[in-house]
Amino acid sequence: MKKNEKLHIDRTHEKKSFNESLEDFLRGNRTLLIVVGVVILVGIAGLAIGSAVSSAAATSSTQRIEKLSEDFSSWASEQDVTKKAAAEKTLAANLDNVVAKWPRQYAAARALSMKARIAEQNKDWASAEKDWLLISSRFGKSYMAPLALQNAAVAAEERGSTDQAIAHYKAVLKGYSGKTVGIPHVYFALGRLAEGSKDYAGAAENYGKLVSTYPDDDWTKLAKDRIIFLKSQGLTK
Repeated sequence: MKKNEKLHIDRTHEKKSFNESLEDFLRGNRTLLIVVGVVILVGIAGLAIGSAVSSAAATSSTQRIEKLSEDFSSWASEQDVTKKAAAEKTLAANLDNVVAKWPRQYAAARALSMKARIAEQNKDWASAEKDWLLISSRFGKSYMAPLALQNAAVAAEERGSTDQAIAHYKAVLKGYSGKTVGIPHVYFALGRLAEGSKDYAGAAENYGKLVSTYPDDDWTKLAKDRIIFLKSQGLTK
């Protein structure tokens, strides 16, 4: 037998052996393969269903919060005290429902912001601070988060907790920077609060950061005035 013929026969035999082994494996593991196939199909179907459910939830929650936004505007402009109180009760319950039903949807963030605004109008600064902080923690990567932290700082200051207000403002600087809306205000607020507690060096430092980082901002003009005042009074160098 020629060498090439023998090599061809060996390869044919090897191919048959492989095919036979594959068939034996498939026959012996048919149940397992069927299960694996079903699991894969279920997984794909699950992803598709999950995507559809997520899309449906986003649509439903957005439609709901848009309606409640109109109710909020009506409540805010209501002049009759009795009607306003009744509208507030209903609105608050509906906003709570949105937060509970769609806790991670954008609608929940808007619902929490409306709840915080209602609390602010009622001078319930603790509740307002709590709702603003919920937004910043649940939606930390959204544009609303740093703004919510700033509003939480304002609420904390209004309820008399300067230290907590400072902590919220510093959290904004730590977690957000650059073009984040409100950073100049944060520096000025920290300077103002430091000045109020007679930490004039700290006040000058925050005012100075504002001036050097945001030279053209409106808050910078106020910061420059405060720096001049502190120096004129001999409180800073």
